Amino acid sequence: MLLLLPIIFGMLPIRVAFADQSEVTEIRRNLKQMKAEYERRIQALEQRLERAEAAAKRAEDKAETASRTQSQTAMPPPITSKSGSVNSGNAFNPQISIILNGNYYSDSTQGKGGEYHSEAFQPSHSHAHGHGHDEHEHNYPANGFNLSEAELAFSATVDPYFDANAYMAVDGNGNFELEEAWFQTRNIPYGFKIKGGKFLSDFGYINKQHPHQWDFADQNLAYLNLLGYHGLQDTGVQITWLPDWSLYALFGVELLHGDQELFGATATIDQNDHPGLHLDNTGEGPRLWTAFIKIAPDLGYNHALQFGLSYAHNRQHQEIHEPGGAGAGLAGDADLWGVDLVYKYDSPKPYGHGDFKLQTEYLRSIKDLTIRDVDDNGNVGLIGAARKFTTDGWYIQSLYGIAPRWQVGVRYDVLGMTNEVSGGVTNDFGSSSRWSLALSWFPTEFSTIRLQYSHSNILIDGGNSREKFDTFWLQFLMSLGSHGAHSF
Repeated sequence: MLLLLPIIFGMLPIRVAFADQSEVTEIRRNLKQMKAEYERRIQALEQRLERAEAAAKRAEDKAETASRTQSQTAMPPPITSKSGSVNSGNAFNPQISIILNGNYYSDSTQGKGGEYHSEAFQPSHSHAHGHGHDEHEHNYPANGFNLSEAELAFSATVDPYFDANAYMAVDGNGNFELEEAWFQTRNIPYGFKIKGGKFLSDFGYINKQHPHQWDFADQNLAYLNLLGYHGLQDTGVQITWLPDWSLYALFGVELLHGDQELFGATATIDQNDHPGLHLDNTGEGPRLWTAFIKIAPDLGYNHALQFGLSYAHNRQHQEIHEPGGAGAGLAGDADLWGVDLVYKYDSPKPYGHGDFKLQTEYLRSIKDLTIRDVDDNGNVGLIGAARKFTTDGWYIQSLYGIAPRWQVGVRYDVLGMTNEVSGGVTNDFGSSSRWSLALSWFPTEFSTIRLQYSHSNILIDGGNSREKFDTFWLQFLMSLGSHGAHSF
């Protein structure tokens, strides 16, 4: 027994060494997690401090301006932007960025997949388009390499009272388009803000996002077919109210001209073809208004939830239908309802690892139209008959950070769970649907490489046939220059 004691005591340092090494590893892991958490908290506090300092600066400038006598003439006081630079009305110093959005695309329909997705059958599809919204080639990617668009963005604080933004896009063929150009007030009291110009509406959730902000390479079927590639984009004014409540709640209304791609569209035909549509009056606006509310309860540091309810009404909507070669002109009004829900989990792990996002929206379009005119081949007895077109759409998508800078996403979207026309004879058509799977890599915050596969089942040919096909995307997004942070 005594002879074994040296052996036993000799093994103890080895066991202690293993125990010490395991403990050191655990301590290091805990320290790393604590460090990451503290860095995140410090960053959040710095952002709060920055906002508080900016608010204090605005209050100081306002008090200074009020104390001046009327005999004094001076320029408005400078205001410090969030980036720390001084901006004023006589200095052209905006943030400028260019975002490249390109892809390699392939589908099993010889390049017709984009057209099928954009024109999935609904009974209210017709030869009607908003002014300036003729067919855009970037709606339909061709098999092979495509440059969807290069977006040029300008953003600046004009003076202590206004911010301004402008977004311009150039497609692969060199076609230029002004997507947004608007101003927004800064210092209206009681949480009010006014925006004016051409802008993407705050209807729903995804509507105000530009294509490079989408989590998938293409737009969902509901938005694409009920609002068009550009979404609800128009010229007008928006008023929002953010009350000082413990619960985040944003209320807003918009008054817009009504120049839409699909919702509230006007017929693109000659006045003499269908005089009953009174095309000479289609320029009168505003014709469209929206209302929305967004609510976000406080769920703590790592969790965020937002619920939204939206409504849009256009008092002038026109369509040209040609069943069996007989043309009929319809006119009336259109309503669109929307419900959206977004949940986000911000993982403490680095570079998006463990982050989770769930996003879903439901849209329902109702168009109450009257047959105003028919062509020479049409039935004159139908003039004055009422038709009600109802089509809805829904999508749900989920994203998860499987590793640092790597994200996987899955999406299901459908158009036409309700897809009918009533009045006279009621016809109910089927739906179009699609499954998508995406894998995204973010080398830095300025670049994204995305691989996406989709399987589609689309109703076409007047609702009489279907097209089932697969699509593949290899997308790249590159951001050059300073680009403002995106909203929730």
